[in-house]
Amino acid sequence: MDQHKNPLYFIAILPNPEITSEIREFKEMIRDRFDVKHALKLPAHITLQIPFRVPEERETELIEILEIFAKNLNAFKVEIDGFGRFSKKVIFANISDHKEFIRIHAELQEVVNSFIELKNHEKSSKIHPHLTIAVRDLKRTTFPAVWANFENREYSNSFDAKFMVLLKHNGKTWDVIKEFEFSKI
Repeated sequence: MDQHKNPLYFIAILPNPEITSEIREFKEMIRDRFDVKHALKLPAHITLQIPFRVPEERETELIEILEIFAKNLNAFKVEIDGFGRFSKKVIFANISDHKEFIRIHAELQEVVNSFIELKNHEKSSKIHPHLTIAVRDLKRTTFPAVWANFENREYSNSFDAKFMVLLKHNGKTWDVIKEFEFSKI
């Protein structure tokens, strides 16, 4: 399969600039102290739909479907409280309430799957909303030292989720190609 004709996309909610900057500072601190930098390839985000491939000629159609979907969503408040981890592989800023994300994710996955049949590895039945600060190149041996910096650190903030974005992989990093505003604010 030619990767250029079927690029990777994913759908996410982005926090406001203040939180984006704070999350970036956490990622940069981890890079500077522990040489763990993979998470810097992506802007701070909360995934709604994991990466999936779509033929490039259908991108406009995908955008139209997502515009319709977003118009039926209400803006909602996102509370960030402390840090969490997935085993010894990922460290993240924790999202307090998952209900709205779980609902949107289920509906969105249905919409995307009806547009283009998602492969099994492009589907996720469970989501755990979070803002990643260390991933992939976080080694098991480095994990305890990095986690010690966040395990008991206090961090809380909040933002209003008023839109979602479609991101597209350019071969090296992810680019936001379109914002979809929620109409019911």
